[in-house]
Amino acid sequence: MDRYVTKTPSPYRRQRGLVLVLVTLGMIVLVGFAALAIDINHALLNRSRLQNAVDAAALAAASIADELDDTVKATAAAKETLTTIAGASGNGELDFSQGTYSFTYTNDPEVFPDPSFSLSEDIYVRVAVSQYTLTSYFLQVFGINKQVSASAVAGPSAASSNICNVVPMAVCNNGGSSNDGWGYGSGSVVALKLPDSTSSPMGPGNYQLLDFGSGGSDVRDYLAGGYEGCVDLNGDVLTKPGNTVGPVGQGLNTRFGDYSAGLNAADFPPDIYLGEPSPAISVNNSGAIVNPSGWGAADYEAGRAACIDGGSSSCGSNPANGRRMLAVPVIDCANPSGGVNDFPVDGVGCFLLLQKAPTNNGGKQHVFGEFLRDCTSENSYNDGSSTTDGPYKIVLYEDPLNEDS
Repeated sequence: MDRYVTKTPSPYRRQRGLVLVLVTLGMIVLVGFAALAIDINHALLNRSRLQNAVDAAALAAASIADELDDTVKATAAAKETLTTIAGASGNGELDFSQGTYSFTYTNDPEVFPDPSFSLSEDIYVRVAVSQYTLTSYFLQVFGINKQVSASAVAGPSAASSNICNVVPMAVCNNGGSSNDGWGYGSGSVVALKLPDSTSSPMGPGNYQLLDFGSGGSDVRDYLAGGYEGCVDLNGDVLTKPGNTVGPVGQGLNTRFGDYSAGLNAADFPPDIYLGEPSPAISVNNSGAIVNPSGWGAADYEAGRAACIDGGSSSCGSNPANGRRMLAVPVIDCANPSGGVNDFPVDGVGCFLLLQKAPTNNGGKQHVFGEFLRDCTSENSYNDGSSTTDGPYKIVLYEDPLNEDS
């Protein structure tokens, strides 16, 4: 009698097949998420690089527009900045030959475009890059292209109440307030330091220097631009008795590209334009300032513009913007006395350093500056757009057209 044995398929074998399918699907999903994460991280990294580049371009354009009142040169500066950043190490994927670019100028950082834009008022710039295509590693399998955009707005800040990057010199309030330039008319040539203290309005022994440190080496470094402290417009400053003529000249003259006493161009670069009046400005026997050629800020700005265009012979090597623009405390000298004095600060004035400072007292020479209504002052603390005269800085603003900028 034959027997027939019927075998029932093992349920475990069927489950092993199902597990294999699920594991395979899970691995595919994990690989997909990993691929997506690579593309997303790549996009975020390059979006950050693009934003940094656009920020720098907006600041460069705003600086040139503020200095020269020229939007064409400002746009050129922004484009040059983008090109320079693209060539920097680690930015190989930033190719600014692609994408859509716009450079928009306004007198109000909240209004773009500005139909009433004027070069005679404060200038703000918006730099925007859109439709910037990035390399897709895995998304291209699905026919998806990665595109990013970025924008930035930059322009002059509000006049500051807590001013940094000042120099340890001072001038006395000549009668008035910041609204009328403390009695100094715009374009007035002013003695920023005296060679003789006998006639000093700050009292005998004072040469219009301030005590921001503990010696001549500090005066030298601070006048070269190394002072990192600030001046509170509601506070006081101490005078520094003594002529200190050598350190004063050595520090100030770095702004003209002259270096000595351990100062160097890496720490204290020269101004863009190094031209000076000829013959030099002096003080006559009656105590009046004499400027035979009438050389001043207009000549400086013309020379500076020529240097930017590459057409002048008196240009600084590897220069920095605004090095000859000095933020000088204006103090109330109503009650002077000999030696160290404590004077209240009425404001901080802007002065263009007109010529090199003496490094010895043989000729009894002064240090001269031309009073200006306003100037850029790096590291000034403020929280608004530019509304009054005085030192200010070029800052980034929120983009009203792009909350992510």
